[in-house]
Amino acid sequence: MTIPFKKTGVSGCYLALLTAAVLTACAIDPAANPQDPYESTNRSIYEFNEQVDAKLVWPVAVSYQKNVPEPVQTGMGNFFGNLKDIWSTLNNALQARPMDTVETGLRVAVNTVFGIYGIFDVATWAGLQRHTADFGETLGVWGVPSGPYLVLPLLGPSTARDTVGWTFDNYYNLWNGVDPIGLRYSGTAVRVVHTRAGYLDMDTSLNEVALDKYSFLRDAYLQRRNPKGWRRNLPADMQGNDGSDGSDGSERFDGESSSESVNPKADPVAATVASADEVPVVIEGPPVTYERSDPQGNNQADKPENDQ
Repeated sequence: MTIPFKKTGVSGCYLALLTAAVLTACAIDPAANPQDPYESTNRSIYEFNEQVDAKLVWPVAVSYQKNVPEPVQTGMGNFFGNLKDIWSTLNNALQARPMDTVETGLRVAVNTVFGIYGIFDVATWAGLQRHTADFGETLGVWGVPSGPYLVLPLLGPSTARDTVGWTFDNYYNLWNGVDPIGLRYSGTAVRVVHTRAGYLDMDTSLNEVALDKYSFLRDAYLQRRNPKGWRRNLPADMQGNDGSDGSDGSERFDGESSSESVNPKADPVAATVASADEVPVVIEGPPVTYERSDPQGNNQADKPENDQ
């Protein structure tokens, strides 16, 4: 079995950068959270993303979870996870994490050869752990300030730094080079639905605990993307200024989150969001989380609670 790869354009990258530029040009709300100076615009885009999720992605994800056999779902997640591990290996190396680089690289080799292109996760069974890393994280480790919080159309929560990082993640994603194009787009759609299906159980919990879901998701995202946590395990000579102390003029955006740290015992849902390795997206982009209101108003176990 051979999957042909061919490098494609970067129209998606241009879209993300254009959106970030437009948001940056918007007037800053003086009453906004210091890390979210474009809150009014971000909330409007967030509502748009919620509607897309409610009317398109969520129903398909529910059907996928109910009707696709679990072994097929597992294999699908393993396959795309193996492709992601290739890029994670490079980013771990760029972040000077030799052990994580070696272990993730071994995962790729073992799963590709013995797991049939990663469909079976043999590496985890063999004790090789996954160390996910992306280029936005790499930029943070290098000391690049995060910049303002942004919500991108269809892509969801991000920051200026993570938007730039995502353009690299997307461009070097091997699946974006698959040919023919029909197979590429079909696989991307399946990956989106599979990822969204993995977070269906979280919807109801978010509706129950979050008084303002926009703020809840923003704070959870910013906490998870704080470079101080990434740099903690680096060699001592690389644990210098990451821009969070404002010495590079970024204290407006990169200080400690104004919200309190998530206590796993007091708020297990917030802790889950803050520690997730990846979050659902409508198209591949910076890690995001979607929660939604049930348009039918049915309070069922597999549907989120109606809050409209």
